[in-house]
Amino acid sequence: MSLEYLMDKHAIEQVYIRYCEIVDAKTFDDMHEVFTEDATSDYTQALGPGVISPNRASLIASMHANLGPDSNCAATHHNVLNFRIAVDGDTARAKVQYYAVHRGKNEFEGALYSMWGLYDDELVRTAEGWRVANRIYSCYLSEGPAGVTSKAVNRAE
Repeated sequence: MSLEYLMDKHAIEQVYIRYCEIVDAKTFDDMHEVFTEDATSDYTQALGPGVISPNRASLIASMHANLGPDSNCAATHHNVLNFRIAVDGDTARAKVQYYAVHRGKNEFEGALYSMWGLYDDELVRTAEGWRVANRIYSCYLSEGPAGVTSKAVNRAE
């Protein structure tokens, strides 16, 4: 392993840590620190057919709607682990596992919704640092009412 690879790997890991900080602080407009402007995100496996964000602005709007102040989601805590990163020049491929817990509010008051899954990402080196250009988001296991994190679910389970 070269020093350059280790530096790139560390920088990419910091992108995922920053993602968790932004989501948990609910400062979604800071996602420019994580995603390219034209980043695509496919949440179909976790959230249902057709849940695809064609760019960063769409992803941020979805986060505001489903996790923001007008959503059914109060506090959250996101964690990332098991980083598998392959760097090839100015591009990289990363598979990173996550665990996230979300506290419900409104009709979901007192509920917890937990998820375990994978971020399967393509990243690019930009002038500002590494950014996610494409994400496939998978959820392998969840517990609790999904309505905590999705306005598409209208009732507590």
